[in-house]
Amino acid sequence: MNHSIFTIQNLILIFFIFQGCHASREFHLQYVFYKNLIYNEKLFGKFLHITDLHVDPYYLESSDPISFCHRYSPNPILNIAGKFGILSTPCDTPFALSNSTFEFMRSNFEDIDFIIYTGDAVRHDRDKLFKRTEDQVLDGHRRLVEYIQQYFDLSKIKFMPSLGNNDEFEHNKLPKGPNDLFSNLSQIWAPLNLNLTTHFLNGGYYRQDIHNKFSVLNLNSMYFYKKNKLLEDCNITDSAGTLQLEWLERELKNARQEKRMVYISQHVPPVDDANEELYSPACFYKYVQLIGKYSDVICGHFTGHTDKDTLAFVTADEEKDKYSIFALNETHILSTIATNNVVLTLTNAPSVKPTHNPAIRLYEYSTTYRNFGVLKDYIQYFVNLTEANEIGEAIWRVEYIASRTYGMNALGARDWAMVLKEFQSPDSETWRLYVKHITVSGP
Repeated sequence: MNHSIFTIQNLILIFFIFQGCHASREFHLQYVFYKNLIYNEKLFGKFLHITDLHVDPYYLESSDPISFCHRYSPNPILNIAGKFGILSTPCDTPFALSNSTFEFMRSNFEDIDFIIYTGDAVRHDRDKLFKRTEDQVLDGHRRLVEYIQQYFDLSKIKFMPSLGNNDEFEHNKLPKGPNDLFSNLSQIWAPLNLNLTTHFLNGGYYRQDIHNKFSVLNLNSMYFYKKNKLLEDCNITDSAGTLQLEWLERELKNARQEKRMVYISQHVPPVDDANEELYSPACFYKYVQLIGKYSDVICGHFTGHTDKDTLAFVTADEEKDKYSIFALNETHILSTIATNNVVLTLTNAPSVKPTHNPAIRLYEYSTTYRNFGVLKDYIQYFVNLTEANEIGEAIWRVEYIASRTYGMNALGARDWAMVLKEFQSPDSETWRLYVKHITVSGP
């Protein structure tokens, strides 16, 4: 017997006895929790959220953006694609930027527990003269896994990807599973050691446990997305979206019963920054009602897709027992929003792809017994792409820290409701900063 471990275990036991933890069930739960935390997992309470890499292996520096940065123009003045990408064009991400992103993460974030990746690893299929093949799509997924294997220790840091709308063989098209993409991804993602059960093979979604008190539900938003014309809406009994919603409700119900908190991670948000519904009508309604109903166990909701840094709020109508959702952009009429009824906040992260300045996020979450998984803060890092191309080096800096920018102690629904109330104040400085950060405009 390892006497040092035996001694520590007894010290934990004695600690709870002297703390007055006499109720047998509460005693057992806390004892198991702390024993598991000490012996099985070394958790730092930090994770990264990155999204929309869109790595393009055919990107050409000093090429013409009108050719999606794939070809040079005979007119030299038009060849303006920078080493690290070019802003506000349809060009995707060059290796120089993706390499810089992973180098920065490896050098600065060794003390993280996991990485959430909310989709779109593969380049867009915009260039009619250079159409993507199925092999190129699969190579894009392999490249992402190779990045993670190269830059992180997967035995210590869990990497959890979700499917984006450009990660399929055809843009915005994904048939009901099982299908060739899911079977290929189950092999490509094998080094990630994910919990890819039959739910993934049939639907592209999976649950990953981080701790016995905390899980990440990685959804396949393509089965809700209204631009995916291969599928029926969620008012059809056996549609792909309906089956995913049923799975999600079972997972949320189990989490509530087990007093286990969850994050939801997926690519496409229910609404974009203009408050346009991005899901098919029935899927949208049912999804919002579901996350509203189980908002007590959802302590984080992460998406990408829009390339923008935005917030969306789920609010409760207690009289009608229904939930609504709205997103904030620079033109939103804030006075119409009831801040007292916020039950859940959805955070949409900006992309690495340089539609705007590239960005990633570092989150901090609680590892205490009663608040495990509750988000405490995040730091957003960005690259000034104009500067990077001028000096030939991508320098990652802090754009803002949520707690300081918005005056928050934590990132719960009540905390965000207070921020929303502050947004509504005349000449609100926090609202000005929010609007500025939507397009990753720097500190």
